[in-house]
Amino acid sequence: MKRRTLLQTGGGLAATAVALATGCDNKTGKAGAASTATEAAAGAGATRTNAAAAAGGAAKGRASQSSWTALRKSLDGKLVQASDSAYATARRLYNTRYDTLKPSAIAYVKHPADIAECLSFARRYDTPVAIRSGGHSYAGWSSGNNKLIIDVSALSKVGAPSGGVTRIGAGAKLIDVYEGLGAHGVTIPGGSCPTVGISGLTLGGGHGVVSRAYGLTCDSLVGATLVTADGKTVDCDRKQHADLFWALRGAGNGNFGVVTELRFRTHPAPRAVMAYLTWPWSKAAKVVASWQKWGPVQADEIWSACHLDAHPGGTPSVSVAAFSLGSYGDLKNALDKLADQPGGPGPAKSVRLTPTGYLDAMESYAGCSSKSTAQCHAPGSLPGQTGAGQLGRETYAARSHFFDRSLSAAGIRTLMDQIEAGGRKGVAGNVALTALGGAINRVKSSDTAFVHRGSRFLAQYLTSWPANGSPGSRTAWLNSFHDAMRRHSSGAAYQNYTDPGLSNWKSAYYGGAATRLAEVKRTYDPQRLFSTFPQAL
Repeated sequence: MKRRTLLQTGGGLAATAVALATGCDNKTGKAGAASTATEAAAGAGATRTNAAAAAGGAAKGRASQSSWTALRKSLDGKLVQASDSAYATARRLYNTRYDTLKPSAIAYVKHPADIAECLSFARRYDTPVAIRSGGHSYAGWSSGNNKLIIDVSALSKVGAPSGGVTRIGAGAKLIDVYEGLGAHGVTIPGGSCPTVGISGLTLGGGHGVVSRAYGLTCDSLVGATLVTADGKTVDCDRKQHADLFWALRGAGNGNFGVVTELRFRTHPAPRAVMAYLTWPWSKAAKVVASWQKWGPVQADEIWSACHLDAHPGGTPSVSVAAFSLGSYGDLKNALDKLADQPGGPGPAKSVRLTPTGYLDAMESYAGCSSKSTAQCHAPGSLPGQTGAGQLGRETYAARSHFFDRSLSAAGIRTLMDQIEAGGRKGVAGNVALTALGGAINRVKSSDTAFVHRGSRFLAQYLTSWPANGSPGSRTAWLNSFHDAMRRHSSGAAYQNYTDPGLSNWKSAYYGGAATRLAEVKRTYDPQRLFSTFPQAL
């Protein structure tokens, strides 16, 4: 059973509840990756970038097959085209909605020189590029018809921490990040979906069950390496290319270059406690009212999310998932206050608190408790896949809102009405309200390009359906839900939950940072080589 389906049926308790709240959230999926850049590699790239031109083909025109052949020969990584047996698998994203997309080629780059070669090809032949890390783009923008996909999955090394800092290749999948760092007793804050790429998650913000304690994923970033549109390798941090480093932390997906390595400050990975509580639907209004006052103000180590699920033809359900880096007793006492505070829902119908090791918790949230690390991947022989992989793909659509203040009684009623309507219409869907605050909100809104530092919680509205099903009634419900809640929200949206339906996406994602981001874009991508998707800066 798939992770989102498990969530909708209430299976797996706390683990599956978190699967939606923290998401399979690369979510723009447009982040580049490669391993540590060196002067030698950069020099090799400079001498190799004319290789594709040797095969001929009109400059600034459609690339000929001989040009593609020359590009293939010039790369150390694998280039997959439609005529190759691997193409049917290589072109696919995580979401089956985008199975009709047909890129011209997929380049599994091995190092910065491969990336520079691909970018030179793109400039020479006006070939649009897309950058793919985990392939989890909500909008499908880590692929595209007739595009050259620069896939960074082979750049996946998770370095042993040194001096409290780890170097991670931008194509590393989350399960490998957690396993690799867990062996050293440390972690970085991140999401729950095991096959999400670390760069896509980080460059759009990145939240998960330890974000209230440790901040967003991008808040632990201390440096990055990327290949810019001109093929140059650039290292950035707070001291060098500081404006670019600022922009990467919240607006880096697909906008400024192909990220090759990320350097993170690590955090302890202690024992933890997972919790999951349910109430009858008749208590839903009180659960939401109580949770929204409670969740965002808990001690930093306590994360929580409130879920309302629509079940086709059945009664909706309401639940709260929680995770704590503190003690069992402290979390139990906090949850008692959630239930018993004035106006609260009272005792839960079901309660489960589970002490666990940190890595065990991450595996549980990934849906991989009974799987080996190799099995907790997509199956296959391409970079990012494993021969033993057992994870499938999913079909879904989602939208989001940030909320800077608690919902009014009318807002809560609207939330419930939409969930109830979904069930009557035969839609499998839900909303996850994720508590923010803590370390997330102690960062100034101007310190990074992730500006949503004053919000109390984030809502993700989601619907899913069988791969061969029709999205019509489901997406209609989703849009109606989003529209109905807009007036109760701040109007902002989470950039990692890429939403092609937003007309005001620039202000919704970036707020007052948009002007400064435009300046950074002009500096590092003046010819707009990376502006090949509708919401490019």
